[in-house]
Amino acid sequence: MRKVKMKKILFNNKKGIFYLLISSLFLAVMIFVFLAYEQYGFVDRQKVIETRIQTINDFIKDIDTDSKRVIYISGFRALIAVEDYVASSGAYLNNSEKLFRIAFYNGTVNGTDVDILENSSYFDYLQKLQVIAGRVGIDIYINVTNIILYHDSPWSVKVVVTAHVNITDNKGLANWDFYKDYNTSVSLKDIRDPVYSVYTLGRVPNTIRITNITDFVNDSNNDTTNLQNHTNHSYYKANTLAPSFLMRLEGNFSSSPYGIESLIYIPELIEQDVQYNDGRSIVDYILFSNITGYSSKACDVQNMPNWFKIDINHTSDYEVDKLSYTPCG
Repeated sequence: MRKVKMKKILFNNKKGIFYLLISSLFLAVMIFVFLAYEQYGFVDRQKVIETRIQTINDFIKDIDTDSKRVIYISGFRALIAVEDYVASSGAYLNNSEKLFRIAFYNGTVNGTDVDILENSSYFDYLQKLQVIAGRVGIDIYINVTNIILYHDSPWSVKVVVTAHVNITDNKGLANWDFYKDYNTSVSLKDIRDPVYSVYTLGRVPNTIRITNITDFVNDSNNDTTNLQNHTNHSYYKANTLAPSFLMRLEGNFSSSPYGIESLIYIPELIEQDVQYNDGRSIVDYILFSNITGYSSKACDVQNMPNWFKIDINHTSDYEVDKLSYTPCG
């Protein structure tokens, strides 16, 4: 009887140990599954965050690329709008950069919307950018803190937009906050010269077209075909004696490292009944202003029309010093 009880106890003990082993194994499997699920969940979440960060980084790079194009378009059109204002008012500006900034950002000149900047101002671009960002789940805030304008060559101006940028994923996964300068160089080619617009009351407009002539006079036979072609079309060349385009907007005729100038085709002034001082040099900023220091001139220049008079300061620039002429004061 005692042996039977002992066998029963041993059987029950083995049965308990078996259940304990099964329970432990089941618990271990459950812990493994739980940890594996957590691990995979963590990895998936990391991948989501990494993908989102990459998407927003690409979006920021796109802004960098687009800004150059947008600044060029808005900048070029703002320059046209500002020159249009000078031409229509018949007066030079007191602060060309301020007027440019407002036109560039708001699309207005002197409080009035201008057609050429309709849907093309920098503010319009920022509005469109917010819409695009919203479509991909990004909240973007760009506050323009400054816009500056300066010459980087005689034929172009640099436009720099300083902005505070805040970009946030709308699920709260990531955030960027930084200040950045966006800039590009804007060409002045084909923009009207405000000096012509003001002096001729808009009757003889002249757009900035760069001359391709380097030899104005043929040394071998004193042929002046190139000089006449340059003068007849009032092409522009760089000259540090001349004012820059931005200076021209303000009627400042001082010299500039970024100076540009043209020679005035006098017959067109006569045709449009524009009064002028025929005793002055036909260099544009000299004839169209009261600037002094250019009274000594070359007249009766060989192989040139009789209205062609140029100050001595410019005779070498246009190779007139290779020709015979009569000094005149």
